[in-house]
Amino acid sequence: MADTFVDQPWQPIGTKFIVDNPRAMLVADPGMGKTAMTLKALKILHMCGSSFFPALILAPKRVAEVVWDGEVRRWDVFEDLSVLKVIGEREARMAALKSSIADIYVCNYENAPWLVEQFGGSKWPFKIVVADESPRLKSFRLNKGGQRAEALGKIARFTGRWLNLTGTPMPNGEQDLWGQMWFVDFGERLKRSYTAYMDAYFKENPYSRKITCLPGQEAVIQELVKDRVMSLLAEDWLPLDKPQIIPVEVALPPKALIQYKQMEKEFFTTVSEREIETAVEAGTAAAKSSKMMQIASGSIWDENAMPHKIHEAKVEGLADIVEQTNGAPLVVAYWWKFDPPRIIEAFPKAKVYSGPQDEAAFNAGKIPMLLLNWNSAYGLNLARNCRDLVCYSYWWNAELWTQMLDRIGPVRQYQAGKKCVVRIWQIIAQDTIDDGVIASNARKITMEMAFKRARARRKDGEQTNVA
Repeated sequence: MADTFVDQPWQPIGTKFIVDNPRAMLVADPGMGKTAMTLKALKILHMCGSSFFPALILAPKRVAEVVWDGEVRRWDVFEDLSVLKVIGEREARMAALKSSIADIYVCNYENAPWLVEQFGGSKWPFKIVVADESPRLKSFRLNKGGQRAEALGKIARFTGRWLNLTGTPMPNGEQDLWGQMWFVDFGERLKRSYTAYMDAYFKENPYSRKITCLPGQEAVIQELVKDRVMSLLAEDWLPLDKPQIIPVEVALPPKALIQYKQMEKEFFTTVSEREIETAVEAGTAAAKSSKMMQIASGSIWDENAMPHKIHEAKVEGLADIVEQTNGAPLVVAYWWKFDPPRIIEAFPKAKVYSGPQDEAAFNAGKIPMLLLNWNSAYGLNLARNCRDLVCYSYWWNAELWTQMLDRIGPVRQYQAGKKCVVRIWQIIAQDTIDDGVIASNARKITMEMAFKRARARRKDGEQTNVA
């Protein structure tokens, strides 16, 4: 059963902006509900008539897989909006396009050129395009731009409504804004070409090749786009004395989900590596919960304490957080010893905390991502340059949970003289024990109740044995 949707104070403002501006950009800090505000606007347009539909959502892969249709299913107010995902292998995408007529189609950016190719310009069926994480469009140029942005540029003029969504519109500076704004106004506000934009507002150091705005031009650029860009900042709306919890849901691949459910039901599963199958057993309920958390995290230990890789879903979720925070310093809390090598493989500049020297280096900005075991958080102060904690993998221990949150928490921010909202990113593997462990640690409920709660939320309604 869907939950009852209640607008946060700032959300009607964002929704009205989207409805009132056919082509625009909404800039909102992570966790402010860009997805909900957009769906509310689509809901209003849906009530006005079918001439605004179908709509297309373009999003990063994980977001396309789990976020948009998940939000529609979660809230009762969106129950009459139908969503179809155009993702996966080519055959699956073709089948999705042919299977039915939906109000909203969701496609990942990697498949955007393919989607444009299916319809061409004049046959483009989508009346609304929402570009989630719109910096993916920053490479657009009138000539020789990025492949995906170039493909979307071919259909932009055939799309009546265009909305860019992002929390960080200028990851590398104001020069990133032109490509995104072109899809909003086709060069009306920031010059007709990228070259003209750069010549008017920027200079390049002839030695370092670093590009910077000319003096005073940042304000000029902001003034030029202000009628088509709305910005919603967490600090303007949320209390500074409470952390902002931002769930980041990831979907396990089908094979990994089968292994997870097999362990949950039978205390047993098998893993394959280099065509060799290994049996992994759990002799007790406590051991089973441990194995389930391992699978949710991405690997599992066999009886010889050898880790076996199962999926990359949480690494992909972490990559999305890095993108949303624009490379800001991150503290990543983990439990399993196999987590750091997996993370460092994807983020080579990450560092496992090993002593006071790492605390000093992180606070000095020399370590962009500090990997911190839940057991190692006591006494550290990591708030000097950091406001973001990522909960990557979990364990049953409310005390450790509290200690970890305090490392960059509101009190630490206040002591550092900063006025910002602390963000706690929780990477949650869907349909696993993750949300139960989080609930247990946050509310100090029992392990048994957490099992029951996690199971009650299953989408498939499958009956399993409660340990």
